[in-house]
Formats: sequence, C-alpha cells, structure tokens
Amino acid sequence: MSRDIDDISNIVLKPRRVQILKLLLSQGTMRISDLRKALNAPASSVYYDVEILRANGLIIRDGPYVKITSKGGRMIIEKIEGLVSSNQETEDSVKKTEEITNVLLMRPLTINMYRLGPNTLLIYSMVIIVLGLITAFTQNYELLLLVFVEGMNVMPIGITIISILAYMGIALFIYKYLLGSEIVDLKLLSGILTSLIPLSLYPTIMALLTLWLPPYPLSIIDALLKALLPLVSLVILATVLSISSGKPMEYSLLFETLLLLIPSVIIYIVLFK
Repeated sequence: MSRDIDDISNIVLKPRRVQILKLLLSQGTMRISDLRKALNAPASSVYYDVEILRANGLIIRDGPYVKITSKGGRMIIEKIEGLVSSNQETEDSVKKTEEITNVLLMRPLTINMYRLGPNTLLIYSMVIIVLGLITAFTQNYELLLLVFVEGMNVMPIGITIISILAYMGIALFIYKYLLGSEIVDLKLLSGILTSLIPLSLYPTIMALLTLWLPPYPLSIIDALLKALLPLVSLVILATVLSISSGKPMEYSLLFETLLLLIPSVIIYIVLFK
C-alpha cells in the first residue's frame, strides 16, 4: 500500500490510532481487550479505531485478535514516526476531547448495538420501526423523509413507506458512491435500519405525551422532538457508515445532512407553513 501523509491524515494521525499501530508493531498479535488496557481508553473508542484501521488495510482482525499488516501498517508507521508528539499534556487533552466526541456522536451506543449481532439487530430494529409506523398510522402521522407530520388529504398514500425506502436508498448511495465502498452486507443493512429507530419513536412518544400534557407545552416538545430525533438518526447512521467504510464520520454526516435533512425541512415548510 502506498499513501502520502496527506491522504492518511484523517485516518491515522490520531494519537491513539498511532499507539495501536505501534503496540501491534512491537507486540505482534494482541487481543482488543489488551489494547484497551494498554491504552487506558474506553472500549467503544478502541473498537471504533480498530475498525477504521482494519477497513483501511492497516491491521487484520481475527475475532478478538488483531495484528498489523506488513505492507500497510508498518509502512505507515515508518512515514509518520516523527510526526506524532508524545507530549503527555497533549495526549490528555486529546483524550478528553475524544471522550466528549464519543458521547456526542453516540459511538458507544453504536458499537454496543453491533455486539448483538447483525441478525438480532435486524430483527429488533424492524420490530421497533414497524410498531412506530403502526402508531403513526393510528395517530394520523406521515413521515416526510425525516420529519413526521400530521396527515393531510393532499399527501399521497404510502408516503411514509416511500420515505423509509428513500432513506435506505440514500444511505446506500452515500456508502457506495460518495464514500467509495463496495461491500454491502447484513451488518451494514442492520445498522442502517437501526439508525431509523430514534426517528420511529416519535409517534409513540407523542401519543403518550398527548394523554398527559396540555397543548402548549406539548407543542414545544413536539418541535424539539422533530429537531432532535432526526439528528440522532443521522448521527447513528453516520457512525455506521464510517465504521463500515473506514472513512471519517464527518463526510458521512455532511452528505446525509444535505441529502436527507435539508430536503425534509424544505418539504415540511413548503407543505405545512
């Protein structure tokens, strides 16, 4: 593998990822759990970095074991050996920043959900999504891409199903053509469906709150849910695509926002405001 430093900066030039490569270079094959102990980092963060390095051909993973690749990881370490500072203060600052980033991007949630296995994850997500759609139907809600709205006569029948299919299609389009990945497997599909869970919870939450809250606070909560739940779905989907493709999450989130969130908001404003 031959890469320039500029090409790999978003993938490798993170202190912990360099430490992982150095540990594997010196120790050979290691368990992921041993890597976590050696790095004193959250398990979800180490797992995420391992997946990024594996997806880019820098390490090989065999179950709980990982090792560095000869023509990938070793060459990268040689190129960046003198570029990463080992200053403890800098590392502490980076570690705190990444801990906050992990929480905001919900990486621990995404990593832990994958531990269920793709088959179990697919079943759970489909059950929750179907229940959410049933509740939406009984409450007269329709899903316009990423925004649930009260049903209107001008809306085509089945717009909710069309929106879900569009969501999945756009996610696969981003994965294959914008992130340049080829392999579409059950793990990816189950992750895409799982990212729809926060969005599908909207009708159920509103149905429950309507029983207990007066109209005014309910309208405020409704606006907050319509803003936050689609964002949560986008963040989970971006993490799924990032892990699967090995590309930085920022790319996925940018494409998703442009192709899903912005059209959703525009359609909602045009039809209902």
